[in-house]
Amino acid sequence: MARFILLVCFALQPFCLLEAGETRTWEGKWNNRKYNTTGPLKCVATSDEKGIWKATFTGLFKGDPFKYQATFRSQAKGQQLNLTGDATIRGHKYQWTGFMKGATLSGKYRSNIGYYGEFVLKQKK
Repeated sequence: MARFILLVCFALQPFCLLEAGETRTWEGKWNNRKYNTTGPLKCVATSDEKGIWKATFTGLFKGDPFKYQATFRSQAKGQQLNLTGDATIRGHKYQWTGFMKGATLSGKYRSNIGYYGEFVLKQKK
């Protein structure tokens, strides 16, 4: 039975959920709807056995590099992980929701100073 499960996960790897302690990297773009800006974004995240994630996001905002840590929670729903989290970036509070499905990490965010937008990232191997 264990071989069957492993075989299915290898065959459907983009659809298998992350295991505790596994680290993955996604890259793509974010959009800030308040200022109609966009830029590159990278996320490196590791989960624990309770579905709590620690992530580092790096990217560019109007040519300035940024890096911040975020903690978020996951809840499995079929082949998708629904996500909720928060972060403090340059002193501002951000809330976001999203999901992981296959090789995609997607999210929507809103800050306490009116920034809002979304990001779509693809897994890098």
